[in-house]
Amino acid sequence: MLKTILVPIGHAGGADERLDLAIELANKYDAHVTALHILLPMGEMVKSVPIEAYSGEAFDRFTREQEEEAAEYRAKYEKKLQSAGVRYDWYQQQSDLLTQLNLHARSADLTILSQKGDDIDDILGVMHDFIIGNGLPVIVIPTKGANADYKNVLVAWDNGKQCATAVHNALPILKEADKVTVLTISEDDKDHIPEADICVKLARHGVNAEALTEDDSMAIADRILETANKLDVDLIVSGAWGHRRLREIIFGGVTKKLLSNQKHSVYLSH
Repeated sequence: MLKTILVPIGHAGGADERLDLAIELANKYDAHVTALHILLPMGEMVKSVPIEAYSGEAFDRFTREQEEEAAEYRAKYEKKLQSAGVRYDWYQQQSDLLTQLNLHARSADLTILSQKGDDIDDILGVMHDFIIGNGLPVIVIPTKGANADYKNVLVAWDNGKQCATAVHNALPILKEADKVTVLTISEDDKDHIPEADICVKLARHGVNAEALTEDDSMAIADRILETANKLDVDLIVSGAWGHRRLREIIFGGVTKKLLSNQKHSVYLSH
């Protein structure tokens, strides 16, 4: 069941859109929202300020500005949460973002993140480290935002461990969908459980699923996104990083492209 939703509130942008989706999901599933606001650690200031500018006054000013900004964030987003009438907690930490994300995600059912660009800096960023390191379910939404009306869902099925985990974790959402399409890309050098088999499993859970096989005449990520566009889906469910991460970065992995598609929300587990 989907009962605890983690939303990072921070400096990278997209907090309003993430929180809007969290509120919608909380109302839909009678869930609790955990809002996590991470303040930049002092070390971040040290790295960004020339050594000749170090002073007690500079550190005091940095701390004061952080506290003032934190108060503004909390007032703004607690007002939104209270107006929506959802149950929530507000956690504020001055710490490493990745450490705190991992810590709080382990007691949540879902974390909401925002999609990034597809360049190397983004792929090596906190979001990707979090997804691969934590392994727990995330929904990664376009920067423009997304709603929780997941009536038409595409499952990118490759018979891998990561994809099986994602499908299992996404069952509460899949059960609510009017239509679930299970897409398999036919690759001559791989043995897949026919997508019909996973459709049978889903049917036993009350999911209205149908199988679809496409050829591999284009890159897998392109085929998934082409199919998502053609079917006008609301959500893509996929496993994350089925191969070595460095290889994914160098050669352009499926997950990397899905996480920067900026049109469809993507549900991932690893």
